[in-house]
Amino acid sequence: MPTYNMKDPDGVEHEFICTIAEMEEKKEQGWTIVFTPTKNNIIRGRTHSGQGGGMHTSSEWKDSLRRIRDAHPGSTIDV
Repeated sequence: MPTYNMKDPDGVEHEFICTIAEMEEKKEQGWTIVFTPTKNNIIRGRTHSGQGGGMHTSSEWKDSLRRIRDAHPGSTIDV
C-alpha cells in the first residue's frame, strides 16, 4: 500500500499507509495531500538536453531539427 503525507483539517501533518480509497475518503473529510520531493527526484548536473535536462542542446538534436527544417520548405525552425 502507498504512503501518504496528509494534513488534517486543523493543519497538522500525518503520515498514512492506506489504500487509495481510504486516502480519497480522508480528502472528502477535508484532509489535503502534502507533496514533499526527495533529493533523488531532482535531475541535475547534466549538460545536454536529451540526457536528463541541462543547459545545452545536443548536436544530435540540432541535426534532427536541421533535417526537419530542410524537409519542410518555409519552416521557421532556427537551429
